[in-house]
Amino acid sequence: MRTLMHVSRHVVKPQEPISGVKRQILVHGANLMLVYFEIDEGARVPMHSHVHEQAGYVIRGRIIFKTSSGEVLVSEGDAYLFKSNEPHEAYNPGPGKTTLLEIFSPPREDFLKQP
Repeated sequence: MRTLMHVSRHVVKPQEPISGVKRQILVHGANLMLVYFEIDEGARVPMHSHVHEQAGYVIRGRIIFKTSSGEVLVSEGDAYLFKSNEPHEAYNPGPGKTTLLEIFSPPREDFLKQP
């Protein structure tokens, strides 16, 4: 029985839950989910929280995260972590598109339910 899950990002249909924010669920298992994001310059993910831990890495561009403790500019090559239920929002100040790779634990069931 094959146990390795292998997926090419180029064949995964993007979802656009917010204008200017595209995500592709690359792989997910029982305990984690790997998601690729492209965020257009000027796009914003509004303040939200979720029970999932969220770790990420900025592949390209910059992103400003706003939390209860203030704003943090996270740039290409930087990693970050949001604890479970930590309120946060995200904004791409530019220039250009920002690309992120994020891991959620446990998997985001709400992402899986969206077409």
